[in-house]
Amino acid sequence: MKPKLYFAIVLHMHQPRYNLTGPTYESEIARDIFNQTLHPYTYPPEVIEKYENAKITFNFTGSLIEQLNELMSADFDPRLKGLWDRYLKSKKLGRVEFTGCGYFHPMFPLIPEDDRRKQIEMHLKISEETFGARPKGFWLPELAFSTRVVPVLAEMGFKWTIVDGPHIVNANKDMDRFDLLYHPHYVEYEGHRIIIIPRDRSISNAQQSGYNPIWLKNEIENSIQPHNDGNFLLTVATDGENGWFRHSGANAGFWGWFFEPLAYLLGKDPNFNFIELITIDEYLEKHPPHDTVVVEDGSWNVPGTFDDGRFLKWTEGERREKTWAQILETSKLLHEVDERVKALGENCSSEAVKALQQAWRWLLMAEASDNFWWGSEDWLNRSAICSIKAKEKMKEVSRLCHFT
Repeated sequence: MKPKLYFAIVLHMHQPRYNLTGPTYESEIARDIFNQTLHPYTYPPEVIEKYENAKITFNFTGSLIEQLNELMSADFDPRLKGLWDRYLKSKKLGRVEFTGCGYFHPMFPLIPEDDRRKQIEMHLKISEETFGARPKGFWLPELAFSTRVVPVLAEMGFKWTIVDGPHIVNANKDMDRFDLLYHPHYVEYEGHRIIIIPRDRSISNAQQSGYNPIWLKNEIENSIQPHNDGNFLLTVATDGENGWFRHSGANAGFWGWFFEPLAYLLGKDPNFNFIELITIDEYLEKHPPHDTVVVEDGSWNVPGTFDDGRFLKWTEGERREKTWAQILETSKLLHEVDERVKALGENCSSEAVKALQQAWRWLLMAEASDNFWWGSEDWLNRSAICSIKAKEKMKEVSRLCHFT
């Protein structure tokens, strides 16, 4: 009898804020992008509801939820009607879980500690309004991990996060590779700890490109099962709206060519019955970690970039460096203004509080990783504009509060 193989699929759903100053539906670029991506956002509940063994972990960023809500309010597309209710139904059936994230998809290792908290708090608010209960898991944008982020995640109540497998294997060369990749572990930093879920980079790459259930089964049987102790967790984590995820049709794309056939085969074909789809929360309830490992800094794999923990895809180049300097300067100034407002307490006007909130929103929007991923003048200018807007709002706060 083949040992059980637990299989967690994690799909990351994100779009940056396209219209910085107005509703999403007023932006031609945004309308075009959402016309292309609505299928992977709106179709999953339909498939998941059909199969009792269907299980998926989703991450929806705050900027995506916000924009989808704006499109719903404008009756942009009938597929959006009742979208969140459909996801909640899947959640109540025990087939879906949601993770926390940074609202505007920032690179957590590269932003100040207090900014991390603000990004998380802002995301928790819209996530809990949309999906209900507070999530236990956390999605680090770009899977950009550093032990420096462990304290804030632990302090804010998160139990686990996903880390790309090579950053665990490379840092623990004296341990068994399969034990490292297919079991959860603890990681500790400055008296805090959190569970890390290793991502299988190779099979995740295959999922991002496109695969089918037969290929997956054969890959598991040949590469993983010979080492499986019966508790292995294979975690495949990718973007959920790019490439073949956008393909619609009965036998097309991730949902029609892979996921629905897989869910069917898991229930009907004895050759597949050793694979069990599972959410990460559900797996951890049965199989908590028993060891602590070291994890090196790094993100998920980025083509054409040497992954040495410096996050070069998002930091390399004079223009990127200048933009980061603007953000960090703006963050420092905003923290100083924020402290002065707190010191005023009830003596601070509601107008000043509102302007302060707007300043924070502009700063957090400046930190979006997309601007640095693409790194073009247009994208980096978006960050620069947001930093300028944050400073303008800080001046408004200072004027309203009579700061000198």
